[in-house]
Amino acid sequence: MKKLHLIALSAAVLVFSTGCFRQEIQVATYSIPEMGTPAAGAYIQNKIKSVPGIKESSFNLKNRTLTVNYQSSTIRTMNIEEAIALAGFSVNGRPANPHAKRPEGLK
Repeated sequence: MKKLHLIALSAAVLVFSTGCFRQEIQVATYSIPEMGTPAAGAYIQNKIKSVPGIKESSFNLKNRTLTVNYQSSTIRTMNIEEAIALAGFSVNGRPANPHAKRPEGLK
């Protein structure tokens, strides 16, 4: 009887532990008030695409937002904000990195 309980417990642990290692994709939207042109949106997308865990992104110039699909087990939203700030743009009320250098004329 003990052996049967041990087998059942082992099976339950295996079944429930597989969910812990899922590669869950999350979606986050960032407000970037300084993103006013398609070139600025493309520049930001280019800067963040090399960040591990970012799967894809799209921008909306009218709303001045960037929507990012990311792997939550690899990266956090604050890391994405940091990448945007390092690109030279303020994001969600966080100021742009003062040492970041945007290309001339990029708004």
